Amino acid sequence: MKKREKSSWVISYACVLAILCTFVIGSLVLINIGVHVYKNIVENNGENFHLRASLSYVATKVRQCDQKDCISVIEQEGIPILVLKENLKSGTYRTMIYCYEGKLRELFQEESMEYKLADGLEVMELNAFGIEQVSDDKLKFTSFDGEESQSLTMFLRSM
Repeated sequence: MKKREKSSWVISYACVLAILCTFVIGSLVLINIGVHVYKNIVENNGENFHLRASLSYVATKVRQCDQKDCISVIEQEGIPILVLKENLKSGTYRTMIYCYEGKLRELFQEESMEYKLADGLEVMELNAFGIEQVSDDKLKFTSFDGEESQSLTMFLRSM
């Protein structure tokens, strides 16, 4: 009888130990998978940051200036330029947003002043930035950074 009790105790202990080991191994595998998934998400977000940030920046500028006849798209030296006009007490000013020499740039100046594309302040590094006026009330922005691109279509409320 003592032998049976002793062997049943060993079997119970072995079963509990096997279940515990299975749980620990499963937990470690699950943690390892989670780490790899998290690492991939962080890498993808880092790679797309400039694309999303440039589109968000331009969208915010357009929303701030969304008034009748204040938003237009021109082209200079083959580069599309988003022009945002503002009427202030001291005169009419324009903010120009464009991509020149691998950088998204912004130039704020009085409307009558002359400028060069190199005069703009560098906002961020970007391979290319496409600006297209699809219709009177619709703008499309496309941000290129190496192999990837993202685009944003905006409908103007003021039109």
